[in-house]
Amino acid sequence: MSAPTAPTPTATWFRVGATVAAGRLRPPVGPRRRRAVCGAARVLTGLGVRVEVRAPATAWPRTGTGPLLVSNSATALDPLALLTAVPGAVVAGGPDRLAGVPLAALPADPARVAAALRAGSPVSTCRVDAALLAAALDAGAAVCPVAVRWRGTATPPPPRGSAVAAMRWLAASIGAVVEVLLLPATSPASATPQELATTVAAVLAAPSWTREGWGGGVASPQ
Repeated sequence: MSAPTAPTPTATWFRVGATVAAGRLRPPVGPRRRRAVCGAARVLTGLGVRVEVRAPATAWPRTGTGPLLVSNSATALDPLALLTAVPGAVVAGGPDRLAGVPLAALPADPARVAAALRAGSPVSTCRVDAALLAAALDAGAAVCPVAVRWRGTATPPPPRGSAVAAMRWLAASIGAVVEVLLLPATSPASATPQELATTVAAVLAAPSWTREGWGGGVASPQ
């Protein structure tokens, strides 16, 4: 008996298209948070991507507010992977729909971000933005770096490309794995927003996690 063959990129691409179409025609039921998480899982599974979430070495502090999640930006699909690690995260400055999946989003406005954090919502951003870090400090929220790393791909992801470009890249990368590394929180009360931005950027650029796989770039502190 011959061994089963791996799906071709074309077959994977068609399956993803069918998955996105099905998500639009038959969206998951339940609250928006559940719909987003289920939709993200559908798309990533359709692409043949396995998500691995790694907990921080030190548990994130519970401050009574939502944490500000600051991640690198490896692909346009990173928010879908992040949803599986931190369900309910609101994307600051992101789209309200990605690959057919509804996302909770709000403008990358410090006042709006601070209000969401005070209300207990985790807020994610893929830019090391001193203004948003200032909003987190003002709200008393923990600042939690999150590193996204892709493994099992022969080529790097399209730089800051569209979601379609990222899906085509993954369709040609059978067996890809995306690691979501929840790194220890770093939000010293005595730090200025610019100092905190420098610290977070250094954490996300550390070779300890970028050594293997495609980790994506880290935006300079704003």
